[in-house]
Amino acid sequence: MNPETPPAANREPACWQAVLLTSLAGGMGWGIRGQYGHETGAMIAGALVGTTLLLLFGKGADPLRAMRAAAFATIAMGIGGSMTYGQTIGLTQDRDLIGNWAAWRWGMLGLGIKGAAWIGFAGLFLGMGLGGVRYSWRAIAGLMLGMGALYLGGVWLLNSPHDPAQRLLPRIYFSASWDWRPAAGPELRPRPEVWGGLWCALLGAWLWAGVIRRDVLARRLARWGMLGGLGFPLGQGLQSWHAWQPEVFRGGWWDALAPHVNWWNAMETSFGAVMGACLGAGVWL
Repeated sequence: MNPETPPAANREPACWQAVLLTSLAGGMGWGIRGQYGHETGAMIAGALVGTTLLLLFGKGADPLRAMRAAAFATIAMGIGGSMTYGQTIGLTQDRDLIGNWAAWRWGMLGLGIKGAAWIGFAGLFLGMGLGGVRYSWRAIAGLMLGMGALYLGGVWLLNSPHDPAQRLLPRIYFSASWDWRPAAGPELRPRPEVWGGLWCALLGAWLWAGVIRRDVLARRLARWGMLGGLGFPLGQGLQSWHAWQPEVFRGGWWDALAPHVNWWNAMETSFGAVMGACLGAGVWL
C-alpha cells in the first residue's frame, strides 16, 4: 500500500472520476456559499467536497474516523471565510478601474494569495483526517493555540496598520485603497484584511503536521489545496473578461442567454470547481 494513500481506501476510483465528482461538489458548494458568505457559507463547500472524497476513497472506513475527516474538512474550509475578497475582485472589474491593468494584476495576485491560503487550510486538515497519523485532543488543542498565536502575529506583521480615518493601510493591501482611487473620500471604506495571519497560521500548521508529525498526506493535500486556490483568479478572470469586454458577449445566441447569466455566481462556481478538482487529484495521486 502506498503510505501516502488514505488507509481506508480499498478500491480507488479512476482519476477522472475523483477529479470530476469533487469538482462538481466544489462548484455546487461554492455556488451555495455565495448565498451565505463568510465562514458559515464556506463550510458548505467543505462538507460537500469532504463527503464526496469519503464516498470515493473511504469505503470500509471506520465511521467515526470518516466523520472526523469530513468535520476537519468542513471546519477548515470555514477558516478562510474570515477573509474579505469582494473589494479585491473590485480591483479587477469596477467600472472606474476598467482599463487599469496594474489594478487588475494586483487584484488577481491578491485573489491568488487569499485563495491559496483558504484552500490550503482545507487540504491540510482533510489530509490530517484521512491519513494514517493519529492526533490526540491535546495535540489538536495545542495546534489551535499555536495557530492562534501565529495568526495574531501575521496580522500584526502583514495586515497592519488599518486606520481608514487617517488613510493608514498596510503596505501590502489587496482591497479598495487610495492608491487606486486617490480622489475618493470616506465612502471608500477599505476593509480589514487578515490573509497574512492566515498564511502564518497555515505554514506553522503545515510544518507541524507535515514535518514534525510526518503526516505525508496532510503535507501533500495542503500543497494541492494551495494549487486549488488558483481557482479564485481563474474564476474571476471569466467575470472580469465580461466586465472589460461586454461586446464579446453580444449578438447571436448570447442575446438570448445573457439575461439569465449571473456572472458573479459563475465566478463563485468556478472557484469551487477548481478547488474540488485539485483536492480530488491530490487524494487520488
